[in-house]
Amino acid sequence: MKVLIARDIVKYHGGDLKVLAGASLGVEAGEKIGLVGRNGAGKTTLLDILAGNSEADSGSVERVGDAKVGLTSQSLYAGERGRHSIEEEISSAFAPLIEREKELKAMESQLSENPSDALLERYGRLQSEFERDGGYEYRARAASTLSGLGFSPEDWKRPVGSFSGGEQSRVALARLLLEEPDLVLLDEPTNHLDLRAIEWLESFIKNAKSAVLVVSHDRYFLDAISDSIVELEDGKLVRYTGNYTKYVEEKKARDEQLARKAKANAERRAQLERFIEKNRANNTKATQAKSKQKLLDRMGKIEGPKNGSKRMRLDLGGETSRAGRVVLEMDGARYAHPDSDEPLLVDLDLVVERGERVALLGPNGTGKSTIMRLATGELEPQRGTVRLGNNVAPAYQDQQLARLEGSKTVLQEAMDATGFDAPEARELLGAFLFSGDDVFKKVSSLSGGEKSRLSLAEIVVSGANLLLLDEPTNNLDIPAREALEEALAGYRGTLFFISHDRYFLRKLATRIVELDDKKLTNYLGGYDYYRAHRRLDVKEGVRRPRRRVRPGMSKSESIFATRLVAVEGEIDATERRVARLEKELATSELYSDGHRSREVVLEHRQLKGILEGLYTDWTQLLEEAEEADL
Repeated sequence: MKVLIARDIVKYHGGDLKVLAGASLGVEAGEKIGLVGRNGAGKTTLLDILAGNSEADSGSVERVGDAKVGLTSQSLYAGERGRHSIEEEISSAFAPLIEREKELKAMESQLSENPSDALLERYGRLQSEFERDGGYEYRARAASTLSGLGFSPEDWKRPVGSFSGGEQSRVALARLLLEEPDLVLLDEPTNHLDLRAIEWLESFIKNAKSAVLVVSHDRYFLDAISDSIVELEDGKLVRYTGNYTKYVEEKKARDEQLARKAKANAERRAQLERFIEKNRANNTKATQAKSKQKLLDRMGKIEGPKNGSKRMRLDLGGETSRAGRVVLEMDGARYAHPDSDEPLLVDLDLVVERGERVALLGPNGTGKSTIMRLATGELEPQRGTVRLGNNVAPAYQDQQLARLEGSKTVLQEAMDATGFDAPEARELLGAFLFSGDDVFKKVSSLSGGEKSRLSLAEIVVSGANLLLLDEPTNNLDIPAREALEEALAGYRGTLFFISHDRYFLRKLATRIVELDDKKLTNYLGGYDYYRAHRRLDVKEGVRRPRRRVRPGMSKSESIFATRLVAVEGEIDATERRVARLEKELATSELYSDGHRSREVVLEHRQLKGILEGLYTDWTQLLEEAEEADL
């Protein structure tokens, strides 16, 4: 059964600019749909029309059976509403249940004084409805939702308006999800969420009774929650069955088929045009030429796939100066904010070597951006050391892009940051989709995605051999994210970055460092290794997972446990040896002894190779265990 039907939606912006050009969509009850398209394609405009917050210039939106449609507010919590506590705001999602709860309590008092059959019957009926609608569970659901989105019980009494914009967005999201409308419309819901909250949201959406239409550039998230993908291109919608990965495959196949048809069509049209031109004045073949002209007029032209859309062009593959082997080191570093006696970070130990791609993960608010600022030298630790290695030239992109000067034009900012003259700067900006009068916009007027592109443009030509990137994919659409991934994959320097984009992490990270409980934990493998490791950590409640041979095990379980314990033991011993070598590599004294330094470097390389093989064996064992349900 459908809950919403949109037919031929047309919407103009600024007079002649047609954003939606006949967009049609049907949404089934309980269906989970991902809505994709480039920034500026009209996705948010479409959601506003479907939610009833904006009117289409033509077309219709039918809410079948008065279906309820919910969309998170963009204005968030201003004025009186901002003075409500989180608890009050979330409770308002259950207003009908709370009213019935009050009515039940009032009836209980009446029953204690006058237990009549009619009153008992009415009480029983109301109690059954209350239970059916989740009346005895709504408080637990509210607490679970707030916890899942990263709010502690201490936060629940605070006014919503006292939280940051990102935190208010999470409150609005929590309230909408708990209301359970027939159709939930979500616009970039993973913004402002850390990895744990994103994974919680995935699970919530998959199990929600509501239909969900979600705009997102998070490809991993779309893979996890989507039954189908709807692409908005040139103002129209095209549906693809399956998740994001299947959409990419099917779109590629469709484009290839269309390209073949367009090529055959063009070749046939060219043949006809040549025949017509050659024989138009030929007395014996003039009739044939007229016939061919009619055929050509009827045939029409088939356009190929629209792969010519503008794409950001990044090239980080150029030469950079060669840094020393140790690029960044933190040794026992401690940091506390000036207005706080309680340290935010303690005993930070980290060694990043030349050529590594290290991802820094951890819950929001734990101090990841502070670690980046320590690495740049913008902040100083109160204890311990943070230092860059020899010949390291860093470039830093902060999450807020605060380095960009809002009062400048885009062209002025690019020229000042790069030292380019105007023609060179305009050529660079053109590669990042700033064309024509765009370069004369004030930086302060740019969208988040435009600011990200401007910052990346400056980094590309910086010549840095160490890139420090804090959420570099924020505000970028999927094509821009893919262009950034390709560029960083070809980068010859060192990467130290923060990201919640799991596609990005899987493609680039060779090592994961997790910030938790004020300290860093090293995972000497990529994102998949980290994820499997963390899953077992949480399941077994220990930092290093262990399988033990126990009485009562089957033969297959015993063999598996023995194999896994052996591999994990090798990993432990090798990781400890690697850590000791990295400590030694970080000391200047080592390099005064050429023979010893070569030995350490060679052994370190060999052990890292051995570790990669051990991680592969360990992952395969886990997969075998899951398949065998051990």
